[in-house]
Amino acid sequence: MKNMIINISKTLRLTLTIAAAAFVSCEFRPELPEPGSIPDETPPSASFESIPTAEDFRVIRFTNTSSEATHYLWDFGPDGVVCVEDEDGTIVCGTETTTTAENTYAKFEAGEGTYAVSLTALDANNASNTIEVEIEIIDEFVPLPVTVLNGDFEDGSDNWKISFSNGWDNNGFESSSDGSNTLYDGSDNGSKTRGAKWNATRSVGSLASSNTRVAYQPVVVSPSSDERTVEYILEFEYAIKDDVATDPAEGRVVIADIVSGHYTDGWEAYQQTDRGGGTSLLHMEVSERKGKGNFTVVTGEFTAPESGLVSIMLSAITPVDVYVDNVKVYPVN
Repeated sequence: MKNMIINISKTLRLTLTIAAAAFVSCEFRPELPEPGSIPDETPPSASFESIPTAEDFRVIRFTNTSSEATHYLWDFGPDGVVCVEDEDGTIVCGTETTTTAENTYAKFEAGEGTYAVSLTALDANNASNTIEVEIEIIDEFVPLPVTVLNGDFEDGSDNWKISFSNGWDNNGFESSSDGSNTLYDGSDNGSKTRGAKWNATRSVGSLASSNTRVAYQPVVVSPSSDERTVEYILEFEYAIKDDVATDPAEGRVVIADIVSGHYTDGWEAYQQTDRGGGTSLLHMEVSERKGKGNFTVVTGEFTAPESGLVSIMLSAITPVDVYVDNVKVYPVN
C-alpha cells in the first residue's frame, strides 16, 4: 500500500508539471496570423454626398461613397431624424437619429441652418474611419436628379424595350460593340464600348417596316407648376457612317424625342412625337457624318410637364449603320 501511494504522488506531480509548462507556453507565445491570411493594408475611407429632396428641402438624401467598407453607421445628431422610402416612393421619417443603412434620408425639422452629420465606415475586420461634415440646409428648390437606366447600353437593350401594337419590333435597337470610347462618367475608355445601333432595316420614316425598332424609357423629372418652370437637358453621343449609299428622302438622321407621359404601348408613345404626328417636348434630328467610331456629343433642353412624367424615345432613318451611346437626362443648372 505504501508503494502505491508513492506512485500516485509521483504521477500527480508529473501532471502538474506538464500543465504548468503548457500554461507558461500559452502565456508567453506570440499570436500568429492564421495560415493564408492577408494583412489589412487598405482600411476603409468614409465619404458621402447629400442633396435635398424636391418635395421638402428639410429632407436630405445621403448617398454613401465610402470605399473598402462593408457596414456603416450614420449619426445625424440631436436635430436630425432618419427617414426611409417606402414601396410607393413616399419618404417616411421616424424618431431615430442613427442608422446602419448604406444609403439613407434624414429630416432636419428646424429647417434652414447648419448641421453636423457623421458617417463611420467599417470593414470586415472592424477597422473603421469616421468623417463629420457640416451640411447647410437652405430653403430653395432643387430639381430631381434623373437616372437613365442602362444609359451606356452595356446591358444591351435592357430597360429600352416596349411592345408596339402596330407590329414594330419591341427590342429598341440592335446592340453594338462599336459604341463610343467615352465611358458614362465622361472618362476615356481607350477603346470602343457597347452602344445602340440602327440601320435601314430598323429605321422609321420612309424606311419603316415590321422590323423597325424604337428605343423607349420612361423617367420622372421635377414637375413644372404655376410658380416654377423646370428645365432639363437630354444629352447623348452619336455617330453616322459616311459610306456611299442611296439615302432616303429624309437623309441620314438619328432622332431623339422627349414626350410627355408614360406608356405601355410603344406605338401610342411614338404618335406623341413630331414624326409620329404629335408634339414632342423635345425633338432632335442630328445628321453629321463623321464615320464609324467618330462620336459627337449633342444636347437639347425641354420643359418638364406638370405631371413630371416623361419618356425618352430614340430612333433613326438611315441606309447605313448609325450609333448612339451615353444617354443622360439632368436638370439645367
